[in-house]
Amino acid sequence: MSKGLIALVGGNEFRPESASIDRLLIEHLGTSHTKVAILPTAAANEHPELAGRNGVQHFRALRVAAETVMIVDQASANDPGLVEQLSGANLLYLAGGNPQHLLQALIDSRAWRRISAMVGEGCVLAGSSAGAMVLCDAMYYGGLWQQALGMLPGICVVPHFAERPAGLLQDLQSLLTGKGLVALGIDGATACVGHRDEWLVTGRGAVRVMTPVRADTFTTGESFSLAPYRAGR
Repeated sequence: MSKGLIALVGGNEFRPESASIDRLLIEHLGTSHTKVAILPTAAANEHPELAGRNGVQHFRALRVAAETVMIVDQASANDPGLVEQLSGANLLYLAGGNPQHLLQALIDSRAWRRISAMVGEGCVLAGSSAGAMVLCDAMYYGGLWQQALGMLPGICVVPHFAERPAGLLQDLQSLLTGKGLVALGIDGATACVGHRDEWLVTGRGAVRVMTPVRADTFTTGESFSLAPYRAGR
């Protein structure tokens, strides 16, 4: 089980409206030597350099050191030199993009093993949109359920939830039937911050916690435990 703090962000990372989320993560570290490593892996089919640059500029505006680690595919996720660039970071950030590509790049890789070990040692790990989806037990993408990286057992994430079509809540609850999962619908510029079963909502939007038979909404400053949802799923 991971020891480090996890931030599941619903999207809109590296923008002014998400700065309060990142300040919370920086404050949690409680050190004047924060170093952020940004992985633009999920954006590899678009503009990973731009995603990385946006992240670096965002965190430098928050007065912390940041650098991009150009892990963009399976080969680079297994490159010892690139993986070593993660060393020394105490906040790792998986940027958004394509969750399928991100999962295929990281699964069973040197990079993922290093990330998991760093979180176990107390490093903060943030994942936005696709980055949040792959950290979970499973993800629903392209009309299919598939196993994700499994850092957070029994959870799946639906990012950008407020932007989804009307009726998604009922559809998603139906899709959860028999899966043994609790779904977190997270709005953009909003995050669930925590680990295991205990989570705090921060940011400008809301988080919906859903099972096939229950759905509750939490807003910034509110906390929730997944234990009752697991018991009743």
